[in-house]
Amino acid sequence: MPDSAKNFSYDGTNGPISTTTVTRAELITAMEHLNYAEGYNIRAIDELAGSGFVSVDSLGNAYARSISGDNGLSVSNATGISGNPTIGIGTPSTVRQAITDTEANAITSSVAVSILSTGTSYAVPAPDSGKISTKTIINNTSSMITLTGAVWENPSINTVRVAPRGSVTLVSGVGGFWHAIHPYIRKPKGAIFVSTPQATTITTGGSFYEDNGVYELNDDESTPMDFALGSDSRLVYTGKVPIHAHLVASVSMTTNTSPAVVGFRFSHYDDSAATTIPLTHSLIERKVASGGGGDQGALALHGDCMMEENDYLTLTITHPTNGATVTTEHSYMFVMGTLIMTT
Repeated sequence: MPDSAKNFSYDGTNGPISTTTVTRAELITAMEHLNYAEGYNIRAIDELAGSGFVSVDSLGNAYARSISGDNGLSVSNATGISGNPTIGIGTPSTVRQAITDTEANAITSSVAVSILSTGTSYAVPAPDSGKISTKTIINNTSSMITLTGAVWENPSINTVRVAPRGSVTLVSGVGGFWHAIHPYIRKPKGAIFVSTPQATTITTGGSFYEDNGVYELNDDESTPMDFALGSDSRLVYTGKVPIHAHLVASVSMTTNTSPAVVGFRFSHYDDSAATTIPLTHSLIERKVASGGGGDQGALALHGDCMMEENDYLTLTITHPTNGATVTTEHSYMFVMGTLIMTT
């Protein structure tokens, strides 16, 4: 509102009135030039109540405003009365939640986190070229999910796998490609051992036959096994993600026909191809001396192969004599795998 203080100085050169005395009509003209009599701008500002920053709309109405924070941001001196306003992070967890946007059952380059609750394969779009960004993909299913697309920084990678209930973080370089970073995942493992020795008959000398002994699963470990005991002493892989398996076995055995060279090796059954593959590189031979079954020989063998769900491993035996028998008195077979997360 107007008061007794002089708020303006007289400008006889540029003002709308050129004399020092004015008529009522000239005073109204001067007030209209100031937009005071109309109730806009200066008058609206003069009539403001409260404190803060002045905001004027297109009609000349004035408002007192202050700065406020949202999504975890804090503001001090919001009105500017006590000093310059300062904006900072008040609650970091709230700020992170605000900027970490999520999407469901979809993967786009513009959203920070993708939560996948269905499906087994998703195409990953390329990140924006020239920008550094991070994206997390969470597999909320009980199956393996494969990420596809020609978007990987490493040219040898065609696909990236996300383990069941697992996740992968993608970090982009400025070149428009993704780097895949997997968290630590324990290595799959499994083991079986002979609980009841039983003779294996070598019907045709020189051919390999699965061990006929009765095996049990060694499941007394502190971490879960990723293998099951199948029929005919088979160690079956039950994991969802393919592995590069390292195989090891220790054996002590007897034979009813000697002297003879007895051989052991692993066989790998590929479930998807319904084919048994002899792992010839794992072959170990041991000469059993004369004396029939009195000589108990011992040996150890190693091997490796790629395994997928429902593939299995067996220990196979050979003897040069038709109809000979070989008995694994003691045997322990252990497998540990490395997850194949990219192809």
